[in-house]
Amino acid sequence: MRLKGFHNNYFTNLLIKWAVIGGDFVVLWMALYWVVDYIPLSEEWEPYKMHTFWMVCTLAMMVSEYLWPTDIHLRMVGVRKIARRTTLLMATQTILSYLVSRVLDFRAHLGWQLLFMGLAMLVVVTLIRIVEHEILKQLRKLGYNKRRVTLVGSDPEIHRLHKKMMNNPSYGYSLRSSYVSTSDFSSLLSQPEGVRLGDELYLCVSCKERELIERTANLCQEQMVKFYYVPTAEEKLNLKPVLFDDMELMTTPSGPLKQRLKRWMKNKKIKY
Repeated sequence: MRLKGFHNNYFTNLLIKWAVIGGDFVVLWMALYWVVDYIPLSEEWEPYKMHTFWMVCTLAMMVSEYLWPTDIHLRMVGVRKIARRTTLLMATQTILSYLVSRVLDFRAHLGWQLLFMGLAMLVVVTLIRIVEHEILKQLRKLGYNKRRVTLVGSDPEIHRLHKKMMNNPSYGYSLRSSYVSTSDFSSLLSQPEGVRLGDELYLCVSCKERELIERTANLCQEQMVKFYYVPTAEEKLNLKPVLFDDMELMTTPSGPLKQRLKRWMKNKKIKY
């Protein structure tokens, strides 16, 4: 019996993610060997204290990896986002290590040592991330770790998405099927056992077609296919999403409104 959905590349992405996280811990433990030599009076530490320090730094790394997990396995992530997340990861690890060490009454001044260790790890881990990201891009160009996608809709936004996906082979996308007519796709949903959607499905229809969206999302969930709803060009209209309690609404950007309000107050000579 073959587990439905297990044949796609999500398992590969999960393996990549955990391999990268494992590499972070290797870098951390190598850095700890180096930094301990520069901690004042560390040679006088009892074995339990040394083990405690290592455990504190390792647990801080575990918490940091949970808060800021690697995203290099994502297909459309850029170098800037990779560097930002790595910076947050190492900053969290350094601060947590320092705070917990002080709470445990490590009398040696660890601040500068942990700071330099964090900066060194930031440089090393960032470089490793970028190299790993480039290797993944090259592997996807060669046909590995492919993602088969299904596109549904005729709106200009779905055409833009299709062009962005297919024009860059390093993203690793291949077209499984495409349905320009949503009525044709809707008729297929009446016999879901015969529908093959690939690994990901992108549906671009008006939000008024709520029933079609819900049926498609439910089918994707049953077949373990990643579902994405793409707003139509008319629905975007330079609006940005906001949350009202648990509801998502669309509003205009606040920048132009603030500028007009300042001009009005200036004309009225209102001090603020």
